[in-house]
Amino acid sequence: MRAICYFTPLWSILVLSAFAVNNNFVSEHEQLQKFELLALQKERVGKTFTYDLTKKKACNKTAITYLGEVKTNTGKCYKLLNSFFVFSAASTCHGTSNIKIYDTENQFIGNYRVDMPDELPVKIIKKKFLSWNATKKCDLRKGFSVNFEKGPPNSFFLPCSKKDGNQYSLSTE
Repeated sequence: MRAICYFTPLWSILVLSAFAVNNNFVSEHEQLQKFELLALQKERVGKTFTYDLTKKKACNKTAITYLGEVKTNTGKCYKLLNSFFVFSAASTCHGTSNIKIYDTENQFIGNYRVDMPDELPVKIIKKKFLSWNATKKCDLRKGFSVNFEKGPPNSFFLPCSKKDGNQYSLSTE
């Protein structure tokens, strides 16, 4: 019983610091959602908006790019954003890269979480195709596109080289 008393103050500090980190993430995530909505409202195709949500010198900045609209064969339109969200996690920074899909009323439809920011698309072609450019490591992305004529695909394979690439799935959460 005595050992528990010694660890209680330490345990309390750990629990409280975990709540502080979580609250910071929630605040940064709420800011991200506001900035994404702002990018959707401005509708400036190809414009990247950058924000320092972590306020830490060693961290990248959050970047949101409005890609424009895609239109399905049935006439339904979707707005697409690239979102590179950099957030605080204790004393370090973490990031997530997503292709986000919204309806014309700016309501969230879903997203594709990609591994790295260089896996985000660069533009929309003919209001139907989401398109990528090649990178130094991934030459097969040159000219690669995903067709949205039938709506957002449930998944797609993003090639990198002859030997590899990544499969990404649509999430509605």
